[in-house]
Amino acid sequence: MRRRALFLAAAVTVAGMLHAVGGRTLASGDPIAALLEHRGAGVVAAAICLAFARIFLLFIAPGWAAHLALMSAARWRHMPPK
Repeated sequence: MRRRALFLAAAVTVAGMLHAVGGRTLASGDPIAALLEHRGAGVVAAAICLAFARIFLLFIAPGWAAHLALMSAARWRHMPPK
């Protein structure tokens, strides 16, 4: 169970870093002007990166953490006494 928790922490850390990089890239310039001038590949990649990171951080990671917490509580509850 500890390995799963560490994997969740690593995934959340990576998603947070992707969110920071994507947000900084979008905030550093004018994304609309870049798209209109047909030099928007970086803007599109940053927007997709930011969207996936937000979806993961807002919806998937909390559910994953709740699942891990409930599974470890159930495992603890059904352990034989020592």
